[in-house]
Amino acid sequence: MKPIRTFGLCLVAGAAGAVTTQFFSASPAIATRSLPADLGPADALLLSGKDGQLAVRNAAGRISWSDAATARAYAVGCVHIDRIMKGLLASERYSSERQKFDDEARGQGEEFEKRSKDLQDKYPDPKPADPNFEDARKAFLTLQGEYEQWMGQIQRIQSKHMAEQVEKAYRDVVAATEVVAQRGGVDLVYRFMPPEREFGSQELADAMLQVQARPFLKYPAGIDLTDEVAKELALPAE
Repeated sequence: MKPIRTFGLCLVAGAAGAVTTQFFSASPAIATRSLPADLGPADALLLSGKDGQLAVRNAAGRISWSDAATARAYAVGCVHIDRIMKGLLASERYSSERQKFDDEARGQGEEFEKRSKDLQDKYPDPKPADPNFEDARKAFLTLQGEYEQWMGQIQRIQSKHMAEQVEKAYRDVVAATEVVAQRGGVDLVYRFMPPEREFGSQELADAMLQVQARPFLKYPAGIDLTDEVAKELALPAE
């Protein structure tokens, strides 16, 4: 009977050894098996917190944490508005309009200069004792009044024209920014001035305006869309 018991124990020991061998030989394969690179797809990611769970979802391609339209993670960009606006206003499409206006004003100004010279030739160095002094005085005063009235009108027209150009340039910048933003999937674009730019201010009020024009004290360079917008507007690179 002893040989039978010994043989039975040998079978049990052999089976246990086989199982052990299989377990350890399989362990490295399990340990080195790579996890999937992507998690999901899933309808939502539930995050626990002391005030309850927060469900993070995909809302029209944006991370959302509630049904409110304001509860979205939006892609952000910025454009150096001063550089773009100055470059646009200095471009041919805008400067040619101003040149036409300046040429017309210059022609009218030359006409006043000619009338002034004619009066000086007609009344050279008039003196109170001269019989035509009063006529000369009235003629010069009339011309001066006309000139001042014309100059005021020119300044108002020029100011209105520049205001129209600034608004038109702004609309062009908005349109170009829209193209760049759609191409890059950007939702919000801020106008800004880089904080490292020199102020160039000579007065306190202007220096304060320069501070207000710089909303970012620090920003990642990757969100600056200025070069792309300038290219869209066919402006030269800085």
